[in-house]
Amino acid sequence: MKRLVSIGCALVFLGCGSMEDVSLYSEDLTPTPEERVLSFPHRTIFSDSDNSTMFGVKEHPCKRVAFIEENSVEGKDHLAVEWTQTESCRYIGMGFPWANYAGKNLKSLENIAALQFQLRLESGSVSKIPMFFALVDYGGKQASTKVNLLNVEGGKMDDTWRTVHIPISSFHASSKGVNLENIKELRIEFQREGHVHLDDLKIVPFEHETKKLPSRSSEVCQGLPITLDETKLWWGIGKRNTIQWSGSQDRGALTLNYDNARDDKDWNSFGVALNAWEPVDMSDVHSASALTFELQGEFAPLVFAIWSLTGAPRQIRKVLAKKDCVECEGSVWKCAVPIKSFSQFDRFNWRGSREVRVTMNDDIQAQFRNFQWQEYRGNPDKPKRWIERQFPCECLR
Repeated sequence: MKRLVSIGCALVFLGCGSMEDVSLYSEDLTPTPEERVLSFPHRTIFSDSDNSTMFGVKEHPCKRVAFIEENSVEGKDHLAVEWTQTESCRYIGMGFPWANYAGKNLKSLENIAALQFQLRLESGSVSKIPMFFALVDYGGKQASTKVNLLNVEGGKMDDTWRTVHIPISSFHASSKGVNLENIKELRIEFQREGHVHLDDLKIVPFEHETKKLPSRSSEVCQGLPITLDETKLWWGIGKRNTIQWSGSQDRGALTLNYDNARDDKDWNSFGVALNAWEPVDMSDVHSASALTFELQGEFAPLVFAIWSLTGAPRQIRKVLAKKDCVECEGSVWKCAVPIKSFSQFDRFNWRGSREVRVTMNDDIQAQFRNFQWQEYRGNPDKPKRWIERQFPCECLR
């Protein structure tokens, strides 16, 4: 009995002394959000063609899918998808029923995880891409979303591999009746036209940092004009024969050749970044400025849009009218689109100004050249008089 008491006292003694250094209850063993995502058994969606389940990879007239070994990020190869949407190909897509068609429970990961993948273009640089991602449950319902440039590495998409994140929460599954506890597959729908490379699709931890929401610090525009020529970053150029650099001596001259009557619609828009896809603060200069350019050939009601990185409205638009131009000899139209003539220009976030886009909705065969954002001192609704002073010509009245 004395021996047992002695052992008990010794244990109490050791236990009391050791509590100063170690406590079995001081360590929180609850898994962190990152650990919860990393322990998810079905994280890998696509690694390469040997180890991933896919559908929609067969070639047809509107889509070509290739598995390319060279310059892959993960596994032996990666996906290259080239597509052109036509009247006969209304839906173009592919899918990944990963984990051998097992039902995936993403509900607990909705606010702590994202779909991550590697993306690059075949050529060029764009700020948006006509691809839509959808989570589909076993009831056949789906929730779709798209790439947000704020979640793209470097803030742009070009011919360099860039890491892209699409937060699971951005699918807004519950509001669309999608059961996140029983997801069947991931689908990608391709619209319009494009040629992209994709690799290493997987579920990863993702922290919704508040710093992602405000716009990035903007470079302040020190003065006008801003010349929007070939030295800037453009997208939409070289799409078939619709929009091409003219090859003339005028830097930045574009040849526009759009036929709206075609059943197989061509690409009809293009855009230019003001500051290499980074925001530029135009708040001190926008109210006394205009977009100016020349059209040589047919006049058409081009649609101009200015986009901001953040804010609402995200874009402001203006349809070009003949009252915005002066017609000169040789079918040359000298045009000015005052910023104050854009709808909602006073509500636009000018500190986040990023790009100018042009859309052709009507037939046009013309050269588009001498594109500038410059100082404008005149009536925003009657720019002709200002144009005649700035760009004199023998006008056809």
